[in-house]
Amino acid sequence: MLCIVPTQSPSPVVAVGSVSAAATTGALVAMGHRAGSVALPFASIGATLLHRTVSAASANLVLTGLVLHVTIAFLWSVVFVFLVRRAQWRDVVAAIVVAIGELLASRFVTFSTGGGVASVVPLGDQLVLSVVYALSLVVGMRFAFSSLRNA
Repeated sequence: MLCIVPTQSPSPVVAVGSVSAAATTGALVAMGHRAGSVALPFASIGATLLHRTVSAASANLVLTGLVLHVTIAFLWSVVFVFLVRRAQWRDVVAAIVVAIGELLASRFVTFSTGGGVASVVPLGDQLVLSVVYALSLVVGMRFAFSSLRNA
């Protein structure tokens, strides 16, 4: 009974989204640590949504920002999986396009609202985050397809 294998394998979006959310969350934690508080990037994301001043001490802002970050990572993963599976783009090209899209969207949010993660993370770190994002998308897709083949 413990060896029951589901007949339908999970969606690649779950694997890709999980890997990219974990990788980018870790990168943001490291960047926040360098900036003085591991919660700062997530608080800035939450503050933008809730229209409040950024405070890393606010658990509400940090939790909201973390949930929003993971949600956005999964939404970008949907775009990536669509580009690879439906539009039949190469995974590396799709990952680069999605990472650039994420970077530009983040910059646009900061430009239009004055808040967001790009307001507290330097441009160099934002570029590193985009590289981490692209790599995690490719790794997530390879992980998804390897688990589909082994199922």
